[in-house]
Amino acid sequence: MSYLQKATGTVSEARPRDRRVLPLGPGELLVEAAWGGFMVVPAFNLDVAIGVTRDGLHEPWTTRLVQELLRPGDTYLNAGANFGYFVCLAGRLVGPGGHVVGVEPNPHILPFLMKSLYWNGSIGNTEIIARALAETPGEEIAFHFDPQYLGGGAASGLPQDAPPGEGAPPGFTDVLWSAATVGRLQDGAGRWIKGMGLMLPFTARSTTIDTVLTHLALPKLDLLHLDIEGAEPFALLGALETLRVSPRLKLITEWSSGHYRLGAPRLRAAFDAVWGHLAALGYRVRLLQPSVAADGAIRLTPPLNHETMTTTAPHGDYVWIKTEEDPFP
Repeated sequence: MSYLQKATGTVSEARPRDRRVLPLGPGELLVEAAWGGFMVVPAFNLDVAIGVTRDGLHEPWTTRLVQELLRPGDTYLNAGANFGYFVCLAGRLVGPGGHVVGVEPNPHILPFLMKSLYWNGSIGNTEIIARALAETPGEEIAFHFDPQYLGGGAASGLPQDAPPGEGAPPGFTDVLWSAATVGRLQDGAGRWIKGMGLMLPFTARSTTIDTVLTHLALPKLDLLHLDIEGAEPFALLGALETLRVSPRLKLITEWSSGHYRLGAPRLRAAFDAVWGHLAALGYRVRLLQPSVAADGAIRLTPPLNHETMTTTAPHGDYVWIKTEEDPFP
């Protein structure tokens, strides 16, 4: 059995030559995933969309983990939903009796996410929340992102790269790679500075995980998946009631010790508080290794302590599971 197949038959692998990648309109591709779902993918994106379009997969190890942790009828929340890769995967895994919530604050990517649900056939069991997760609701949060690198958008006071002009905010086409913009991606000798961003700002209103569940009348969560560029501790502080009422809840969070070491005191205090809450509930955390074994097994490190998480933990996905709920040896 392929490492992308579920024993339940809910998800099946499509061979690369069988997958469909079709143009839908300017800048839009309809892409069939290796696990059988569909997404509407922004053709201008490189960091997230390129693997999905080329290989039918984004982060195979995290894909495999989500497949292992979700069951029909479960409730799943994914923040940083982007154009819907994990939301669409989960929509198929939990089935018509389950619930999926995708949280995505970026108005430029929301249309892709919304269209993905229709093409994936999971519009009926999935809700989209156009907010940014935080510790408290109702705040205005400034963000910036580069459309070429959607996975790196983050809250920020100032863009990394100011557009030309007299301070007028850039439009979307002003930050797409083109003959008019590539000069801003070069050093003085004309060399392309790889990874340099052409940043577009936007503002989003905050909400909390507890508020989202109350608004949608969802009694609990089974899997909470956060990929929000270092803001995970703030989102979890806004989920304390959800943690209390969800005894079987499992967490996947993006994290790096650099977030803690280089972050503001408020971020460090938030992580310390979250660590205390999760430890008191019996959670332990392990790094998901960026590989999948030949037999489909997921590779996890041994449990990590607070010192490791705040000093040497590499950038990656971390899974938090209560000892009694842990399906992995």
